[in-house]
Amino acid sequence: MTGFPDRPEGGPDGEGTGADPVEPLLRQPPGYLDAPPGSFGRIRRRAARRRRLRAAGGGLAAAVVLSGSVYLVGALTSHGSDEVVSPPASNSLTSAAPSTPGPSPDMAPAPTPTTTAAARSTGTRGATGTATRPPSATPTRDAPPQTAGATPMCATSQLSAALGGGDAGAGSLFRYLVLTNRSSTACHLTGYPGLSMLDAKGAQIGAPADRQPMDYRPVVLRPGGSVSDTIHTVNQQGTCLPASVKLRIYPPGNTAWLDFAGSVTNCDDLFTVTPFTAGSTGNPPS
Repeated sequence: MTGFPDRPEGGPDGEGTGADPVEPLLRQPPGYLDAPPGSFGRIRRRAARRRRLRAAGGGLAAAVVLSGSVYLVGALTSHGSDEVVSPPASNSLTSAAPSTPGPSPDMAPAPTPTTTAAARSTGTRGATGTATRPPSATPTRDAPPQTAGATPMCATSQLSAALGGGDAGAGSLFRYLVLTNRSSTACHLTGYPGLSMLDAKGAQIGAPADRQPMDYRPVVLRPGGSVSDTIHTVNQQGTCLPASVKLRIYPPGNTAWLDFAGSVTNCDDLFTVTPFTAGSTGNPPS
């Protein structure tokens, strides 16, 4: 049996007393002790001191950040002042002098960089940029008056055609076909003609002439000037076609033709023509 030592008589529970055995379980717990005098005041004073220290530390940090920002802005502005005050003269070639922007709100530009930049730009090139141009630039673009680029292509109606001289050797025959500018204006021809042999009735004999591979360039014909090419055949070898009575030529770049008198024989299927060159002695000139 469990006893209760706090009973007044110190005896066992319920012995000879008639008390309720549940009464000890329903007793109120003992009360808490009161705080010592003055403890709450000390706590409040310590809390107030901590708040003051935190406020002072925050103000000091803000002052340090503000001072660093002012120093950084001043350093960056001082290093970049030359570029802001004096832009390169090449950015504005048509102005008489480089323009100077207005002073910034926090600091005014020094006049020395502006003077130096103006002197430097004036010494290297003019404000308009014309001093460095070579005086002969415009004349060199003008082509000579008698070049292929300055003259039109010769039309068939401006030309006359004829067989000129010739040459022979090692069984080959060479005849010179000459075109002459009979108009009053200059013109040019470039490359190969189209050439066919005709009989007396104007019917074509055989195939047109083949092109002999050669380099060529435009040739200018002044009024009365001539160009020529070389017709190559063989001298009565193998099978020969009838000799031509006339020749038909298509000048380079033209669809109109010229018919003129000329006797050429195509033997052994060799009938070639060269591109035109200046002169009347064939290509290459003899």
